[in-house]
Amino acid sequence: MIKRNLFVLSMMIGIATLLFLLPQVGRTASAVQADYPSCQSFGVQRFQEKKEAPTFSLNSMDGKLISLGDFRGKPVLLTFWATWCASCKEDIPLLEKFLTGRRDQLTILLITIDGERKKAAEKIIRENKISLPVLLLLKEKVMDQYMVRGWVPQTFLIDREGMLVGKIVGQRDWCSPEAWACLKELFALR
Repeated sequence: MIKRNLFVLSMMIGIATLLFLLPQVGRTASAVQADYPSCQSFGVQRFQEKKEAPTFSLNSMDGKLISLGDFRGKPVLLTFWATWCASCKEDIPLLEKFLTGRRDQLTILLITIDGERKKAAEKIIRENKISLPVLLLLKEKVMDQYMVRGWVPQTFLIDREGMLVGKIVGQRDWCSPEAWACLKELFALR
């Protein structure tokens, strides 16, 4: 009888604890989301924990070797795209326009995942007058390191210290006020 009463008492304490803690967890999650409301509305998937962005060195379209580490101290948007992707071809000019007047605050790197189709990539870049660095992904493992699967474009948000803080899957309106509000909020830009 005593064991049964202890069991019932333990269960009641456990249930009471859960009933008390569950609303607290909800409030904590809401507080975290509220810290970056513009990012949420722009569709940024924030990472719960910051982790170091995988480093890489890739050749650019003009043959220069570019390393992610070259941009430490400045936030980086790292966009994976493909020449066969219609959304990507629309996204790239928007990213170019978005960066106008902001190059001192932010870096955008474009990584074409079908680097073996360099001529197709060059045509897209030339037709859209893209001045952003375009890096060619051939047999490097960068897609695996960033776990890019299936859908492109995918944009990874990397802070000044080289830490991954979020990602965006799919096309966005980079010329919308929400885009700049989101990055100002996330990276404390002016």
